[in-house]
Amino acid sequence: MLATALALLATPMVSPAMHDIATHFKGQMESDPSGRFLVSLLSFTTDTVSIRYLIKFILLSTPALMIVLCSPFMGWASDIWGRRKLLIAALFLFAFSGMSGYFASTLTELFIGRLFLGVSIAAIKTLTVAMVGDYFTGKERDRFIGWQGSAMKFGGVLFLLLGGYLADIHWRIPFWGYALAFLALPGAIFSLYDPKKPDATTPSSASKAIAPPISIPKVGFILISAFMASVLFFMTLVQIPFFIPERFAGSPGEVGFAIALANLAGAGIAVVFYRFKERLSYVTIFTLIFALMGLGYWLVSVTPNYPLLLAAMAIAGCGFGLIVPTQSAWMLSEVTGARRGFGIGLVTTAMFLGQFASPVLIEPFIDPEDPSSVFETAGIILFGLSITYAIISFFQKSKRDIAS
Repeated sequence: MLATALALLATPMVSPAMHDIATHFKGQMESDPSGRFLVSLLSFTTDTVSIRYLIKFILLSTPALMIVLCSPFMGWASDIWGRRKLLIAALFLFAFSGMSGYFASTLTELFIGRLFLGVSIAAIKTLTVAMVGDYFTGKERDRFIGWQGSAMKFGGVLFLLLGGYLADIHWRIPFWGYALAFLALPGAIFSLYDPKKPDATTPSSASKAIAPPISIPKVGFILISAFMASVLFFMTLVQIPFFIPERFAGSPGEVGFAIALANLAGAGIAVVFYRFKERLSYVTIFTLIFALMGLGYWLVSVTPNYPLLLAAMAIAGCGFGLIVPTQSAWMLSEVTGARRGFGIGLVTTAMFLGQFASPVLIEPFIDPEDPSSVFETAGIILFGLSITYAIISFFQKSKRDIAS
């Protein structure tokens, strides 16, 4: 669970420092080779590429892009060669690539470090969830997936508070937080194992070793749901670090606390995910996710002060906490052991494709004169999604009732 929490450390740890990072590197937009390249690339998405947009892309979207590209391969490789050794190597890469940001003196160095960080996260996120499918089944699996999701959120609380505190000292210090990966290494080395695979040389086992085909419509719907939830979730990490200083003159520490509170609320909900699963279908749970996020974002857009903002973030956080357990359990229910790594790789790709796309898709809705407008728009979109999924859930239930 520690390794799983680390997989989401990439953005929360440095998110509170983004405002100061943007200020530091502002003069390199035209002088640094990577800066010029990325400005020209991002100019296709907006008329004016600001340093804020550029830093958001490097810190958030760049790792996400590598996760999108590498996750299916990591899952496929682990299905063939095993997960344990690959996870150990990924933890080492995570620590060193993450800490490299502390030493970065140019946008190019910052950019390269985030590329390798994305590769490591692709492996960690995919392998840890696939291992849950290897080790557990049924209700026990749902329960552990909830714990795993809660670990991510509790980790997010710790990392955000730590990141906000360290960012108040200096924007470089939060990058040392990636060294926490070394704490997960002893457990990965001495406690984890690769389950014994079926012996395909015997007739009775050969049929078990042959994986049935994946249902493209069902898996496709899971991936679309994961992508949309991710786009709208990650806008918090993209926008709150700028929204709070502009709206309430808040500090990096207050930014970190606000996002940490949302993660804390999510951690509490994720622990009891199995209770939701006992009573609701996956589509119905996503209906609830979108409704909670929509209400929270709408309240953010209208809140007049920082304390009420915290209450709004807690409501949205309840939706956040159900996203990862729901999409992980949903995918594990649709893929067999022989394809488990690949299936989880796909849902990881969808999740982080949403993170990669989030700054780009949200940018057109940002009004520099009204920082709350983007949250109002997101709230309306989320309410629409919630209604749509409620309708789908209703027809699915009706179809099941007719069939029975």
